[in-house]
Amino acid sequence: MSVSNFIFLAIFSSYGRSPLIFPPAQCMVGYLEHSNHCPSTNCDEELPNGLKKKYEDELTFLFPVPSLKEIDLPQPSDGSSDRYIVARLLSGEFRTIAFDERRSISEVKVEIEERLKADVKKQRLFFSRNKEEVELREKTNEGEPATLGTYGVTASSTIHVMILLYSINHLVEDSVFDLQWGYPESGRDYLDATAFFYNNKSPFATFDFRQKGHSLFRNRCVEHSGDIMNKDTKTGHHEITVRFQELPENVNRVFFVLSAWNSQTIAKFKSPKLNFYDKKEPDTQLCQNHVKALPNVQAVVMCRVDKLPNGQWNIYDLGTSSNGNAREYDPIHQKIQADLCVLTLV
Repeated sequence: MSVSNFIFLAIFSSYGRSPLIFPPAQCMVGYLEHSNHCPSTNCDEELPNGLKKKYEDELTFLFPVPSLKEIDLPQPSDGSSDRYIVARLLSGEFRTIAFDERRSISEVKVEIEERLKADVKKQRLFFSRNKEEVELREKTNEGEPATLGTYGVTASSTIHVMILLYSINHLVEDSVFDLQWGYPESGRDYLDATAFFYNNKSPFATFDFRQKGHSLFRNRCVEHSGDIMNKDTKTGHHEITVRFQELPENVNRVFFVLSAWNSQTIAKFKSPKLNFYDKKEPDTQLCQNHVKALPNVQAVVMCRVDKLPNGQWNIYDLGTSSNGNAREYDPIHQKIQADLCVLTLV
């Protein structure tokens, strides 16, 4: 096989919906950066420098790897860096708020609501102290109003804000993660809905379009619709149904993720719509729609569902951006695990 044919097939294989036969195109970019030889094991042909640069540029243009940079914390304009703390959502959005160890947790929550538009009643605040995560509750064990000083929060500290969207009890039988989208300008493409099942901080199973008609678990408590495509309306649809109360005992955390298959970002898809609801109450949304709020990323970890000791499942809002897609889930797992290192509720 000639070098040019191999490169062409590597690119072509990245557009199909079947398992890849040739190396993914992003791997080809990395290979060409370090070698002048054809990547095929049966070819000793050497690439001329000009041709190598041409292929490298074309592959990089077609398959760029977006980088998600950490946002630097701003410093107060008055230079009083010792008089503020940071309230940060897991999506990465944050605000600085005034620090005083005498401020009550109730007051802090009210300011967080004003600054981050996070409902006071849905907030759970956490602070890492001596490598231990402490929840900042409004009342002490003695029933007295708690303050930042009660929990040892100091100036310039970061408070992590979790938004509790919904609690799934034994009365909820089927929870549906429903994703719909319009084709991008380039034509037919897939906006994949995937469920990541975890045992504490360890990946347990991944469930996506490939499992249509199958189940990871014997009792079929998780189902995926597979690709539902309408060529006339140029729309796509994925639906994942989960019976949380029937999941295996060693599954105590689920992440719902959407990712672009061929397109570089989810912004390429027209009119994406996400609904996450109890099948018996389809008008009650369990997860907020962040599809339009994160236009230039390859994947979004939409929400996280944690199992509590009493068997109840809590849904927390995330909207965390990530690299990776259904071809390569490793970057998404890395993002999830990095967030879990920051905050683990179970």
